[in-house]
Amino acid sequence: MFTDRRLNTVHSARLGGGILPADSPERPFSVASAPLTTEVLVATSRALLVEGGADAVVVREVARRLGVTAPALYRYVSGRDDLLTLLIAACTEEATSVCMEALEGCGIDDVEARLRAATLAFRAWALAHPSEFGLVYGTPILHYAAPEEGPTVEAGRRFGRLFGSLFVDLLETRRLRAIDDALLPPAVRQALVDTAARLGLPMRPGEVYPFVVGWHRMLGIVSVEVTGHLHWAFGGDTTAFIHLQFEELFDDLLLPVVR
Repeated sequence: MFTDRRLNTVHSARLGGGILPADSPERPFSVASAPLTTEVLVATSRALLVEGGADAVVVREVARRLGVTAPALYRYVSGRDDLLTLLIAACTEEATSVCMEALEGCGIDDVEARLRAATLAFRAWALAHPSEFGLVYGTPILHYAAPEEGPTVEAGRRFGRLFGSLFVDLLETRRLRAIDDALLPPAVRQALVDTAARLGLPMRPGEVYPFVVGWHRMLGIVSVEVTGHLHWAFGGDTTAFIHLQFEELFDDLLLPVVR
């Protein structure tokens, strides 16, 4: 993947014969002289995603919008999967950054407030960017497989480590409602051991369990709202209901403050 490692520095003019003529109807005026960087590829692919879904993200259309030929673009990506990989990783990183920024407004010792802030920030990002949310967290893309240990995997781990660190903080402040390891089926227990190791979380299986449950429920709550499946009950204003669902989730995850 990513056949030309100079992608971040190469200028579109270096595509030589791949550049479309200035008077070509295929050549977009605004990007004809823009650097062909990862950011440009992601921005162009993202625009296509928003307009037409993941199926619209194809090499030929990205090339057309950038004012280059499809064969020229293949010097920098090996195909559609590379474009999707770049886009998924970028969207995941953006969601992570939004959640991290939300933590900056919380006291470092107020772990409950930090969990709430990150959760609400994730919801806000998803509502503002439903296409990007669907790409990363929705139905898997047909015929696409993320490269092993590639950009999407690392971006996902960074997101997981962000929320995982909040649960470690809850554990250290005796606020996490963990369970006994013995209550977990062996297969689940081993999977949670592996998850903790993969994310670098110093937690036993019964402590990782509420973290996974929290993520599972948070994603479900946000997904149902983003996809509009609550309109039948609440019309277009689902905020109060969603906040209630989050409060119930936090009650299930957190122990009372010990005075």
